Amino acid sequence: MARIKSFSTEQGFGYIEHPEHGDLLFDFEVCNFKPEVGDEVEVVEIGKRYDGTPKAKKVICPAKPARR
Repeated sequence: MARIKSFSTEQGFGYIEHPEHGDLLFDFEVCNFKPEVGDEVEVVEIGKRYDGTPKAKKVICPAKPARR
């Protein structure tokens, strides 16, 4: 299970601590919930950033309701 390490509402992105991929950048738009530091999440899809490093492309939080 991965965990949200940091998130900035103002900037609209943060980082997820992932057991296999290390720190993954994620954007607010890829979450179906309101992210908060400490949330346990599942990274459903991983893509690549412009520099080739991994980036979360779809993130869910089973403990939180989906936002509309």
